[in-house]
Amino acid sequence: MANLLLIEDMKGVRESLTMVLEMAGHNVTTAGTGKDGIQAAQQQNFDLVITDILMPEVDGSEVIMELKQNSDSKTPVLGMSGGGSMVSAKEALRLADEYADEVMQKPFSRDEILSAVDRLTAAA
Repeated sequence: MANLLLIEDMKGVRESLTMVLEMAGHNVTTAGTGKDGIQAAQQQNFDLVITDILMPEVDGSEVIMELKQNSDSKTPVLGMSGGGSMVSAKEALRLADEYADEVMQKPFSRDEILSAVDRLTAAA
């Protein structure tokens, strides 16, 4: 299936999503920070990058802009957010939607994430 990079700062969410994606047959590389995610994307080719938006230090919007502006890669990016204490999910996703190929609001179902992965990797 697809070679995916998952960038998510919340360990439980990262582990759950990894399990769902791997059970669907995907190869998943994970990063717990935006900085680590950018480094991973620069070192390896992925069919899709999935990134949380609200993360400390380097957030998902910065990750998306870095990947889209400073890379020869046409790798699609899926941004996701459940919001935070100061920012709603819709507001976080609105900002990310300018650069991401698609955005999803957390929580989402197993079928929703797998459908998005299929759509974005088929288009690549």
